Amino acid sequence: MDNLTMDLVQLCRRNRDGSYGTQKNRQRGLTAIAGELDSLGYKLPSTRSIKPKHVAALIEKWQGSDLDDATIRNRLTWLRWWAEKVDKRSVISRDNADYGVAARTGADINRAKTFKLEKYRKIPCAHIRAAILLQASFGLRREEAMKFRPDVALRNDHIALKASWTKGGRPRTIPITTDMQRRVLQRVSRVAKGGSLIPANLTYAEQLKRYEYQTLNAGMRNTHGFRHAYAQHRYEALTGMQCPLNGGKRWQEMTAQERQADRAARRQISGELGHGRLEVTDTYLGRALS
Repeated sequence: MDNLTMDLVQLCRRNRDGSYGTQKNRQRGLTAIAGELDSLGYKLPSTRSIKPKHVAALIEKWQGSDLDDATIRNRLTWLRWWAEKVDKRSVISRDNADYGVAARTGADINRAKTFKLEKYRKIPCAHIRAAILLQASFGLRREEAMKFRPDVALRNDHIALKASWTKGGRPRTIPITTDMQRRVLQRVSRVAKGGSLIPANLTYAEQLKRYEYQTLNAGMRNTHGFRHAYAQHRYEALTGMQCPLNGGKRWQEMTAQERQADRAARRQISGELGHGRLEVTDTYLGRALS
């Protein structure tokens, strides 16, 4: 058991708020969060070491894993409890909406992020800039973009992601449909120089921490939002309509032809994003059936 996990267990034992079940779930959840921080390269020596950057890294990871808002809300509740008990409430916002997490009302939140050139230019590392371009242009997860190797992935009309780069070890292909995507791939190839977008002298964990530091400093929090924007742009390109989350029609408002186009687009986008379930597209596009 590492120092942070041990400290969290002791914190939970000293502060027995709530029912027995609540206490057990909280302790189990917080020790799991300690493991996630460790996997992200953050070895916190104690519970008092938590900072806003750690919260941001966790939320990016959870949203990158496409966890639903209810699950993320529960985890944020545990983080706030932790922060309160060590008198560091300011490390985490009281408003879930600040992190793109919907309230309990069931209302959808559009997590899509607009690419801001002025923020992008503030990032000093060429490898990180190239990874962000891949996220915005192809809807890649952060890890996929960082591990992307142009010399392996590039094809004439698509990119092919290897299983070792992707969540769950599922290889997939994403079509190249625009001139902008081709220009991005040319730039990425120049930066990678036959390798990935992790500099040869760094590990993935080391580059991830640099990525988080530089994007936060540039005001580019939650780059996973570019994946949502990609899905919405693809939906419009495939259907000629805005998605429901962007003010488009709900299922009951669509014609039979529009419903057919909606289903086909969702299947295509689900595959491009690397998901096996069509329902996951509700997070990106809105619930057409509600």
